[in-house]
Amino acid sequence: MPETVPHPEEGQCRRISVLTNPLSGGNKKGGRAVQTLLANYPEILHRDATNPDQMLSVLTDFAQADTDLIVINGGDGTIQAVLTILEREKLFTRPPLLALLCAGTTSMLPRDVGVAGPPTAALQRIIEWSKDADTDLVVNSRPILQVKRQGKEPLCGMFFGAGAICEGIKIFHSKDNPMGWRGQLMPALTMLRMLLAILFNSQAQLPPLSHMASLNGSEARERADLFLFVTSLERLFVGMRPYWGEEDAPLYYTAIAAKPKYLLRVLCSLFRSNLSRHATVSNGYTSHKVQDIQLTMKGDFTLDGELYDAGEGSVAISASEPVLFLCSR
Repeated sequence: MPETVPHPEEGQCRRISVLTNPLSGGNKKGGRAVQTLLANYPEILHRDATNPDQMLSVLTDFAQADTDLIVINGGDGTIQAVLTILEREKLFTRPPLLALLCAGTTSMLPRDVGVAGPPTAALQRIIEWSKDADTDLVVNSRPILQVKRQGKEPLCGMFFGAGAICEGIKIFHSKDNPMGWRGQLMPALTMLRMLLAILFNSQAQLPPLSHMASLNGSEARERADLFLFVTSLERLFVGMRPYWGEEDAPLYYTAIAAKPKYLLRVLCSLFRSNLSRHATVSNGYTSHKVQDIQLTMKGDFTLDGELYDAGEGSVAISASEPVLFLCSR
């Protein structure tokens, strides 16, 4: 469960800064509303950034301005880039509090560790909270994933996925979303399409992910999974909570084998509090809480909706230092 942190002492949030990605799914259509609101608060730094280099420059400015609270007005990919820069560069003497707005196409991260509602309304609540604690907002501490590949700089985020998840993202960003629809509907429709492919045993559309996996330093085992993911999010899209491991560890790991049994029964149960009795290892369902995991795999993986090449080497995922988020209750 996420750890709730007491409200900062008065004066602790001395300065709010806002980073906007004008190319995110939500800001392409309604980004000017945030800019209009911020015109009433000239003391708040507001900078645009669309790529990691620009974000590094913006975050450096925020650090030099003694920012205590960074509002991220962008999509999941923008949040992932900011988390990576903050962990990699150590720009701040004291790590800032982060507030995430639902300004992306899917906004899976803000729906779990962000401030709910339209970006302008959420930003207004954040500003008011910084002056006088809003009981509807709380500070939560949440671990972050650190993903390491051979010969590459580490990445940080909150949701790692491989296998059919990557195929779903490719579908989502192509012909199945021509209107640029936002929210949870399109991921749900993409998932439905994936389920149909699974039920009709369409290996061509969803080839299994063949890989070696080692959890918490255990002996690596060969697996063929439909998909797997590692996350520190408590809820995924449409309220889904597909994990049931009971170990004492900060990250959730779930894998579904290439040919699982009772798939519909198990998936339907993940939206309810009572897990299906069919969600067993023998039926193709594995879930644990982990500190770290080592994968040897080929192909793509996703981190917070962005696709990366795993190459042909190892991918190591571990829990990094927790980050403080300002969240809706």
